[in-house]
Amino acid sequence: MDDSPQPKKKGVGFHSRQSIEQVRRISRYSNYDIEEIEAYWGDGSEHKLRKQELRSAVQEWQAGRRMSDNLTFTTRGIMDKIGEGKQIKKANRERARQAVMDEQELQDQEGLIDDDLLAEIYTATTVSSKKKAQNEAMAVREEVDAFGTNEKSS
Repeated sequence: MDDSPQPKKKGVGFHSRQSIEQVRRISRYSNYDIEEIEAYWGDGSEHKLRKQELRSAVQEWQAGRRMSDNLTFTTRGIMDKIGEGKQIKKANRERARQAVMDEQELQDQEGLIDDDLLAEIYTATTVSSKKKAQNEAMAVREEVDAFGTNEKSS
């Protein structure tokens, strides 16, 4: 029998079973037991189903098959997740970050540290995004109020 060490195989090997535990974003120190958590959040298969339904809704919206908002479907809330809305959100975020980074660099050159000024610069840079979100929220509120008025008069 040969007792010499065997050379290790080169390459990547995978286990035949899953060894990673699914992460839940609920503190393990909470007072909820696993049954209560699953009753509220659902189990892994329900989470996958919700993600699949949202993905198909976004794809249908992109394809133009579900452009009308109604009581069972709305495009509000997903416009910043894809396409032009996603690009606008990304550009706004980058612009705000860059403004803060520029101010930090300037403060570093001057030997200052002014967190309040950084916060003011960020706030000033994001005013247009906040105003747009507020206008969209007001539009939703007006739609809900109009719907409630129509329901009461029926």
